[in-house]
Amino acid sequence: MHQKQTIVVIGNGMVGHRFVERLLDYDLDNRYRIVTYCEEARAAYDRVGLTSFFVHRDAEKLMIARKEWYEAKGVELHIGDRATKIDRKRRTVVSAKGIVTKYDKVIFATGSIPFVPPIPGINSRGVFLYRTIDDLEKIIDYARQAKRCAVIGGGLLGLEAAKAAYDLELETHVVEFAPRLMPRQIDDAGSRILVRKIESLGVQVHLNKATKEVLGTSKLEGLKFADDTQLDVDMIIVSAGIRPRDELARDCGIDVGERGGVRIDDELRTSDPDMYAIGEVALHNGFVYGLVAPGWEMADIVADNLCGASRKFVGADLSTKLKLMGVEVASFGQYELGLDQSAPLVYEDPFGGIYKKLFFDHAGTRLLGGILVGDASDYGMLSILAKSGDSLPCDPNQLIGGPSGGVAAALGGVDAMSDDAQVCSCNNVTKGDICRAINEEGLTSLADVKVCSKAGTGCGGCMPMVTDIFKAEMAKAGVELN
Repeated sequence: MHQKQTIVVIGNGMVGHRFVERLLDYDLDNRYRIVTYCEEARAAYDRVGLTSFFVHRDAEKLMIARKEWYEAKGVELHIGDRATKIDRKRRTVVSAKGIVTKYDKVIFATGSIPFVPPIPGINSRGVFLYRTIDDLEKIIDYARQAKRCAVIGGGLLGLEAAKAAYDLELETHVVEFAPRLMPRQIDDAGSRILVRKIESLGVQVHLNKATKEVLGTSKLEGLKFADDTQLDVDMIIVSAGIRPRDELARDCGIDVGERGGVRIDDELRTSDPDMYAIGEVALHNGFVYGLVAPGWEMADIVADNLCGASRKFVGADLSTKLKLMGVEVASFGQYELGLDQSAPLVYEDPFGGIYKKLFFDHAGTRLLGGILVGDASDYGMLSILAKSGDSLPCDPNQLIGGPSGGVAAALGGVDAMSDDAQVCSCNNVTKGDICRAINEEGLTSLADVKVCSKAGTGCGGCMPMVTDIFKAEMAKAGVELN
């Protein structure tokens, strides 16, 4: 009987847990012993759905797996214990509680930490991060005594934090250093629509604002900006980006990037061939992916390769679709192209609060990417078309503006999609996977489709498309849906 190799997974977030899941699936020969360290007091939970905690306030509803799951799978889970040192010569990982684990392979899944601007007063009472369930519990508790809240950061998480503050019935302000909201996902015109929508709710948006100082001595009084203006608030939530949590790798001599992140090759290996990095801690071709789907793909590749495959990570899709402050926002494909690389087509309805910008090749024969604000109902069909690289089956003008559902009609609907079209990028689920799950398992409910195919169980952005495929398959089978 062969001796098992020990794999130490450092980090038990969504990506670290996905690696454990996938390794258990691929390790048919039972060759690995898995040890994982989890710094938080809870095992892996759904950070993508973190904002829902403000509604139900039940941490159990966010749990991905509990201690009992790890025990049943034979995985050694150390909850509330952080890996603090790696001795590469002795091949050991040492934890904060003094546990020493000898390893054959190490997986860095340490994720990231919030970037906290180095400004005076940032550590004052009443200033909070927006990253963990513990952070949210502290925000809820403090909000009972607060009236006005500023969120530093107008990106994805910043707007989620602003929605939370708004729902806590606080006067809410969003402070963004850049000239637009969501600067990594949308352009200036899309931001204008988004700002208008958000401000219509009563949330105030402050763009081009560099925070210089947090004011107050005995108690929090507000923010002072670089232009010498100030904003009076008694609570602050910081959501100003992330930094890869690479200190453990750095301390043991693994190569890291100048601006952070553990350098990896296409097989996710670090400068030590027995160590890998996945998720937000990993730096691949100079880029750190701040989304869960690329991290899950990395986890899948490493787990598969450790069991004999030879897959490579060639970069990931950065498409996103969210509903922020009640406003649908999506971007997909190549959505930052200039006029030298694309021919953009724009539709803007300032009265309806809708903005769409689609990027085509100069011949108008292929869709390259797009930005959607206010109405992202066509996101699924458009993102699949852009990803496929296929020639357009219609005039570019038919893909923008017009009534909802017009794009699906122009493209032939879900029936015209190929079986290998990727529907769920989080879990790499194709249309064919969904159809096979429905037909082979005899599924008649959308909930069962999610369980069996895994489609829609990540960020949820693909659910409209999954629903359309489900309805089409039910219609073919002659099943009537309520």
